[in-house]
Amino acid sequence: MASQKRKRVAQEGQDTHSDCLEVPTASDDDFDVDISGTLTGKRPRRDDPENQSEHDDDDIEELIHDSITKRNVKGGTEMLKKIKSKGKNKGDTGGGSFQSMGLHPSLLRSLTLQGYRTPTPIQRASIPTLLASPPRDLVGMARTGSGKTLAYMVPLVQRLGGRHAHTFGARAIILVPARELALQVVKVGKALVRGWTGDTAQHAGDDDGDFSNGKGESLRWSLIVGGEGLDEQFEMISNNPDIIIATPGRLLHLIVEMSLSLSSVQYVVFDEADRLFELGFSTALTEILARLPTSRQTLLFSATLPKSLVEFAKAGLRDPKLVRLDAESKISTDLRMAFFSVKQAEKDACLLALLRDVIKVPCGSTESSKDDDSESPVKSKKGKSKAKHPTHSAPHQTLVFAATKHHVEYLSALLTAAGYAVSALYGSLTQSVRTFQMSQFLTRKTNVLVVTDVAARGIDIPVLEHVVNYDFPVGARIFVHRVGRTARAGRKGWAWSFVGHGELPYLCDLQLFLGRPLITLPSSFPASATTSEEPYTQSLIFAPFPRDLMDAEVEYARALDESQNTLPTLRAVMGRGHGMYERSRGKASVASYRRAKELSRGGQEGVVHPVLTLMRGGDDGKEDTREMEEKRAAIVRAVSAFKPAETVFEVGTRGKAGTANAALMKERRKALAKAVERAGTSGPSDASAVVDAGQNGEDGLDEVGDGDVEMADEEDIAAVFNISNKKSLNFRDEDYYMSHYQKDAMTEKGYSLTDGASSFAAQAQGAILDLAGDEDTIGTRQRHQNKMTWDKKKKKFIKGGGIGADNMKLLRTENGTRLPATYKSGRFEDWKKKSRVSLPKIGEREAERRGTGTVGPGGRRWKHTKVTEAKPLDKLNNDYERKSRQLKKKEESTAKEAGDTKPKGPGKARNIRSGGRFAGKSVGRVKNEIKTVDQIRKNRMVAERKKAKNARPSRKRKS
Repeated sequence: MASQKRKRVAQEGQDTHSDCLEVPTASDDDFDVDISGTLTGKRPRRDDPENQSEHDDDDIEELIHDSITKRNVKGGTEMLKKIKSKGKNKGDTGGGSFQSMGLHPSLLRSLTLQGYRTPTPIQRASIPTLLASPPRDLVGMARTGSGKTLAYMVPLVQRLGGRHAHTFGARAIILVPARELALQVVKVGKALVRGWTGDTAQHAGDDDGDFSNGKGESLRWSLIVGGEGLDEQFEMISNNPDIIIATPGRLLHLIVEMSLSLSSVQYVVFDEADRLFELGFSTALTEILARLPTSRQTLLFSATLPKSLVEFAKAGLRDPKLVRLDAESKISTDLRMAFFSVKQAEKDACLLALLRDVIKVPCGSTESSKDDDSESPVKSKKGKSKAKHPTHSAPHQTLVFAATKHHVEYLSALLTAAGYAVSALYGSLTQSVRTFQMSQFLTRKTNVLVVTDVAARGIDIPVLEHVVNYDFPVGARIFVHRVGRTARAGRKGWAWSFVGHGELPYLCDLQLFLGRPLITLPSSFPASATTSEEPYTQSLIFAPFPRDLMDAEVEYARALDESQNTLPTLRAVMGRGHGMYERSRGKASVASYRRAKELSRGGQEGVVHPVLTLMRGGDDGKEDTREMEEKRAAIVRAVSAFKPAETVFEVGTRGKAGTANAALMKERRKALAKAVERAGTSGPSDASAVVDAGQNGEDGLDEVGDGDVEMADEEDIAAVFNISNKKSLNFRDEDYYMSHYQKDAMTEKGYSLTDGASSFAAQAQGAILDLAGDEDTIGTRQRHQNKMTWDKKKKKFIKGGGIGADNMKLLRTENGTRLPATYKSGRFEDWKKKSRVSLPKIGEREAERRGTGTVGPGGRRWKHTKVTEAKPLDKLNNDYERKSRQLKKKEESTAKEAGDTKPKGPGKARNIRSGGRFAGKSVGRVKNEIKTVDQIRKNRMVAERKKAKNARPSRKRKS
């Protein structure tokens, strides 16, 4: 057997050798390395000819991306096992978890430790799309509190590698509409990169020393908002931030002032995009977008965005993916809403009654003195700092939204006079004051925060549970943003709204937008409205406060006016501001105005909002309150229906036949009686008989006058006749009829930026197809540029649209002034000279700062080489001889150091040290201080002239 095996092996070896001899010499192409197979760990099959061809660049990038994703998933699984072994909360590992998205282990660890275990729907739909290769633009739309900030921040940190790049130039820009929202985004981002451990990959421009320890420098964040000093923001930009979080106006100011290039930006986010694209930000956004590279990845996130995205075409999106998760739930299901019918003059009394009796806000601060030091982080025994602000909701923290800053000032003064701890916040306050007021509310040192719509966008206040709309918002979009400050992340909250007579159409618009029933009558109130909170999450219950409560609160508000001298003045200012606000706000739909008239015509006498009974503790006193309101309503109806028996012409003369007025009114009453009789015997009686005949049988006389017939209620009538009446009155088939309004027109109107300010005709005007403009676009643009427009300031015709003094784009600054978009004040140049800083170009290595020295481009320290020559000695000075001896000794010592034993005279000195008297020059080149004969003669002549001039007689006349 062994011999047979040896023979077989020998034969195989001979065959193999013979085959090798016949193979030709291999070329270099036969030894190409399969990069994709090396990265993925798969070997190509020999019989597959496709694996021998070169892969395209896109295929290689996908393979690299898949390999990195698999590695991150494996590392994330191991990290979660370690967290589980330490007894901490373990994140989910299912198909829809963060771990399955291929996030970096450090990023996954940060999310898990912060308590983000399961991604929200918007995060589950957005993060994989943003991390895919190649990058793709995205438009995300979800209700407030759904986690949109984390949906774009997680891919951002993942794409930037979680650490700082040492090449100069920002890599990401996040644009937000408000300063408080910018601060919130910075906190979320810094929490994600805390404890990041990098891999072996390096950014462009990094040295080996930057990554030798395996843990690179953390991401640098820059907060560029209005209200801060420009010098500090110049310093932020010069420190080479990776991510810039900014408001559009101040960012554009810095870009123009610093001549800053944005060619290195890879990731652009428009947070609360609907607010950014409104009037006032459009010019700044257009200028910023023009400076961004075309290869960027652009993201739009907001709670309300129009479906058509026509109003956001300026963002320059390329093949964006639309993630819209608000189709069914525009607001949180945990939000409970109540709407109160109030008069404009009684809104102050309603607010006081709501805070005291319903929300039950305590007077003064709710925190004790031991919590006064809560502003500083409290350290535990292990040295870890706890949260700065409380994160659990408080039952009495209330946010009050008002229309203008004048409303805010008045309400804050009113509530302070009533004994509440109040904070105020509006846009024209300085940033330091705004930060202080918000921190006071977050630390619960104040219970009520009165704000304008500046705080209605994206701000997350964990302690908030109640939102009050003192002035009802004009559009449904603003209402969604306002009430979205509460009932976030699974928490519950209340939204209270005051609706005046002029604001009732906007409530009807909101009802059409939300698609929930509007209940205004006591008979329609749900039976559980006084015992359960569920009806307030499913319907809009609209009813007034009890009249006796309003009377008491109105008297209390009047007493506060007498005790506080400033309240009447502030109320007068608020009244003027409210008048301007009403004239400038948008209009509701025509159908809503018609519906509002019907609601106001019906009246609500004797109605009390059931939420008052619910919040006061169930059925205690419910019957008494209802009986009192019914009696009050009966008295009001009796007074309204009172008709006097005599007119003004018969006062004191009724029953007297001799007066002419009495005879005239008697004849008038007879004529009116005959007219009423004729009207009563005309068509309506015949029509009613026909209706009765059709309903009661063939002859219609069997059951007439029978009092035992049961009358049908409104629900039975609606259930039986709604369908038939609709078909009889509408001569169209809904299956084949196409209306000129889109199917979800009311929903899109609520999302619109104009808030009802534009009509249907204005919207249809934008849909007109202009063939001439399509055929000759360039010529049309030139004609518009050459168009002459009258300029009121210059008193002449100018070319163009007349925007600005010379057709320049103007921006509105924080104080309201309008400046050109290219305005440059020169403050950055002054700051550079003062700070001795020079910015490197985009792509160069960033400047390093060590100590207080000045560093130039590329990290090189400035070396001062300029030497100033000393002034020659003056022979007329008293210390000339002493200084000459010192200079001679210094020359001798310098000559000895140079190796010469004897000095070589004033013109032959060598090797003079730099920085001495002669500044590194040879003595021979130094200017000789001995004067010549001509110089001495000239000096003498000058001295004689001065002496002769001083010896002249005075020119003053003698008296």
